[in-house]
Amino acid sequence: MEIIAEKDLLKDRYGNYYMVSHASKKALTIVNEAMYQALKETLDEELVAKVKANYLHDIACGKYFADLVHEQVEQMTNSENGGTIYDIEEVKKEYDLHIKPLYDDSFYL
Repeated sequence: MEIIAEKDLLKDRYGNYYMVSHASKKALTIVNEAMYQALKETLDEELVAKVKANYLHDIACGKYFADLVHEQVEQMTNSENGGTIYDIEEVKKEYDLHIKPLYDDSFYL
């Protein structure tokens, strides 16, 4: 199993997806994918316009980022070049996992 940072995802038993932000031979650093998507965006008028263009009614901010993850998973499932989704329990057998907390000050973009 060779996991590629910023390309492959891990999925836990609850259906949460995690992006691999760093990979070495023995360890992975992972972060919740919806949180990663949210931290890549700047809250500005352009983002508000993009969200409003995709939905017929007002939505919670988190819904937009969760939908981005859902779209990414669909693309990965239907494409041979989009990366791989691994079961997190299987990955734990080969790698030490370091999970970035959701409210970590070390997030930067």
